[in-house]
Amino acid sequence: MRRGKPVALVTGAASGIGRASAIRLAAGGDAVLLADRDERGLAAAADEIAAAGGVADVAVLDVASSDACARAVAAAARLGRLRALVNVAGMTAAPDGVETISDEQLERVLAVNVGAIFRLGRHAIPLMRAGGDGVIVSTGSVHAFATMTDNAAYAASKGAIGALTRQMALDLAPDRIRAVAVAPGSVDTPMTRDELARRGLSAQDAGFTTEPGAIGRVVAADEIAAVIAWVASDDAAVINGTTVVADAGLLARLV
Repeated sequence: MRRGKPVALVTGAASGIGRASAIRLAAGGDAVLLADRDERGLAAAADEIAAAGGVADVAVLDVASSDACARAVAAAARLGRLRALVNVAGMTAAPDGVETISDEQLERVLAVNVGAIFRLGRHAIPLMRAGGDGVIVSTGSVHAFATMTDNAAYAASKGAIGALTRQMALDLAPDRIRAVAVAPGSVDTPMTRDELARRGLSAQDAGFTTEPGAIGRVVAADEIAAVIAWVASDDAAVINGTTVVADAGLLARLV
């Protein structure tokens, strides 16, 4: 049975795709719990939602912490009926080769990119079940399908998100809880800019373009947020247990 205002919990909500998704979901009628380590970024995003007439609260947390994830879900539940968990928080490592990445870096990438889905899900799923339905949307990447050099842990973590999404869809279908991954290509976010800078590349050097309509172009965070908001909506009720690729055609190109 549906009761109370619908709530979306969005991680990585202080910037980039997470922030854009939170703003989109709030505009669509959800109360939003914004979660991130960046307290100032969260406050700015929450203020923008409130200024537009939406409802938002914040949780400053590290998604690698089980206790912090439990507190975030509890905070979301105080806003109303938790209907959507949107896992956007993610990170890369440097260096990121099998021979070069340290155990600490490897464990951190997997803890943030994959482990957080478990930590948040174990507390969010019972609330969704009690509410009658729900959706878990996790941000994957084209790197789950095709990647580049020096990207081992990141690519592995994004591949794991696709597999986990399929498993959750099977396990949670009796409870009317969907699980979907969204795999962006190149997106203009702080993380993308930092990774290009680490490699000493511009977007153009890396083979990307911002030309409208171009295959594999760099897209805006809000364009991915639009896909996430749709996938999380009742209009996408038939989308379950799969990865929606939102890459401006990047994977279609051979060279």
